Amino acid sequence: MMSAEERVRILREAKPNTWIAFSEDESKVVAYGDSYSQVVKAAEDLGEKEPLIVKTPENWNPKVFLFAR
Repeated sequence: MMSAEERVRILREAKPNTWIAFSEDESKVVAYGDSYSQVVKAAEDLGEKEPLIVKTPENWNPKVFLFAR
């Protein structure tokens, strides 16, 4: 499994608003794509049965959520 720091670096360097597939054991990136279905298919074509799929945000600006009581 890759370190959390390595995973964050990969996510931050990826194109915004795209999908990334990590191998099932989370040791490597197996696919990038503009759509979920594209990334799932690419990962499955490489033999990954249960990849970890992550979507990168449009931007990395912090978000604050306020909840009313």
